[in-house]
Amino acid sequence: MDKPLESSLHFDLEKVSPSEMLTAIQLHCSRIANPLSDAECPSVSVNISGARGQDFIGAGLRAIGVVAVQGAIGDFGFCSFGDGACHVEGNVGDFFGHSIASGVLLVRGHAKKAVGALGAGGLISIYGNAGDRTALGMQGADVVIRGSVGSYAGLGMQSGTLVLCGTAGKQLGQGMCGGAIYIRGEAESISSNIEEQRMREPDRLKIGMLLLKSDIKSAGKEFRVFRPVREEV
Repeated sequence: MDKPLESSLHFDLEKVSPSEMLTAIQLHCSRIANPLSDAECPSVSVNISGARGQDFIGAGLRAIGVVAVQGAIGDFGFCSFGDGACHVEGNVGDFFGHSIASGVLLVRGHAKKAVGALGAGGLISIYGNAGDRTALGMQGADVVIRGSVGSYAGLGMQSGTLVLCGTAGKQLGQGMCGGAIYIRGEAESISSNIEEQRMREPDRLKIGMLLLKSDIKSAGKEFRVFRPVREEV
């Protein structure tokens, strides 16, 4: 099969809304798509400027290629993202990467609450700090926070991995029933739903891989791992 054409787009969010941008990207992909290809969408590079905290930036983008954002993102940025890579040079709001399905979201800034909530796959990496309820109800995604997080990180996690390079607030892992939390610093308090377990070679390999993908230079030796409390048989 022939490979789909590659192209690049630029949007200034001071001139178009996030929804208008999404519509334009989808229309562009449909115009240049190769009907003989199995690919869902051609490889498109998108550069976004003029981000000033608008909500829903990048929401619903799938199989898009590479997206670069200059500026701050509001709430629900890149929710339901999949099959692509995004680099944000700025802070992000609440529920960034909500329901991410696959791909990589890298943020060179801070995040507010509920990063990666309900994420089913892919990787979200935050270079700064994150707010409360990071990885809320996560269902298989990987979230890496280079800084510290607020309270209730990993709340209701079902699957996936949360890597905390800094400290955590109250009730780390409350209601968590699956997945793993790796933390390098201390938590203000740890939920009775989770317990510290021995770090094994697969844990070290997992952390090393995620830190490498996140462009964070660390071997992961200082981390501890917490998982849901094992039920006694």
